[in-house]
Order: sequence, then C-alpha cells, then structure tokens
Amino acid sequence: MAQAAKPRKVVRTQRVGLKPWVKILVLILLFPFAALLLPTTLVFATMMAPTWVAYITDRSAEKHLAITVGLLNFSGTLPAIIDLWSRGQSHDAAMLLLTDVFVWAIAYGAAMVGWVIFAFMPSLVGSYFKMTTESRIKSLARQQKTLIDEWGHAVADGMALIPLDGEAEAGEAEMATEPSDAPEAEIVDPAFPR
Repeated sequence: MAQAAKPRKVVRTQRVGLKPWVKILVLILLFPFAALLLPTTLVFATMMAPTWVAYITDRSAEKHLAITVGLLNFSGTLPAIIDLWSRGQSHDAAMLLLTDVFVWAIAYGAAMVGWVIFAFMPSLVGSYFKMTTESRIKSLARQQKTLIDEWGHAVADGMALIPLDGEAEAGEAEMATEPSDAPEAEIVDPAFPR
C-alpha cells in the first residue's frame, strides 16, 4: 500500500534590500546636499533617467538590470558632472550641459550598452557552460573507454556506456546494459545532444 504524500514545506526567502525606513532616512540625509548642489542634482537626475526606468521595470529582488544599467549610465554621466564642476557649478552651466546633444548621447549611449550587456550576457554564459560541459563529457567518455579497455566490461556493470563521436551510430547509443545489482545512485545515463 502506498503511503500518502506528505505536503511539502514552503520555504520563503527574504527579499534582499533595504528596509523602507532606511530608504527614507537616506533620502532625508541626501536632501540638503541635493539642494545645496542643485545644478549637479539637475544634471544628474536628467542624465540618469535610464537608470530610474531600469529600476522601476526590473521586478527581480536583486535588481541586476538596474545595477548593470546604472553603473554604465553613471560612467556616461560622470564626464558631464566633472565638466559642470569645472565650469563653476552654476545654473547657466547646467543648462548649457543639458542642451548639449553630445552629453545626452554619451550618458544615454552608456546606458544603452548596459541594456545590451544585460540582454546578451545570459546567452553568452549559457553557451560557455554548454561548451565546457560537452568538453568535460567527452573527456570522461575517453576515460571511461580507457578503463573499459584496460579492465574489461566488469567496471561498467550497471552503467551506461558512453559512445564517443564517430564510434557509434545513433541507434547504437542505447547500448546500456540493465543493472543487475547496482543501486540506483550508481547508474549513469548521460544525455548527448545530437
């Protein structure tokens, strides 16, 4: 008679981030500096708009999109802020920077690079791990063949034989012998993409 399935215990993960009161405290502490450095605040807030959009649209708890776009957007905004400080940090200098097309192109272009990196990096990392895994499987298959040649098929009892490329046809890939006394944890059946 089969036993009744036990209900699984739901494990809730805590969100990583600052508590709301800490965020409010930081905003209260930054407000005097933002008011004192109003031209810098104007340039910074307008040039960092892609970061604000990325933060709002990123639904993950870790905010990887906002971090990627934000760091590159900040690196594109920093030359404008340094230029503003070298001009004396006045409202006129801030307005000159905000009307310069090249300042916008640098800041928003850097943010666009952040979006592109975030979009393509998972597929690049996945391709890298796929290639390294396939290479490791081929290496293990060669080691398995060497062991079988040296010790005979007794070392592969209960294990699936891994065909090397060019040694077996597609139909011969299922040459795994049925396990006789081998426990389930020892059975190896690797999947080979063809």
